[in-house]
Amino acid sequence: MVEVRRPAVAGAFYPAEASKLREGVNGLLSAAACPQVPGKIRGLIVPHAGYEYSGPVAAVA
Repeated sequence: MVEVRRPAVAGAFYPAEASKLREGVNGLLSAAACPQVPGKIRGLIVPHAGYEYSGPVAAVA
């Protein structure tokens, strides 16, 4: 059986309630303006922080 790790920062870095988290992520993805990039993307560097700070950049990535 696979052991599932409990969320350590739920309610701090992102909403603790699944419905609020889903709503927030969907909002970030809907607002993301993704530019057209020529060529093949081979990697991304995306900031890691609370969704309030890094969410818009992560959504575009």
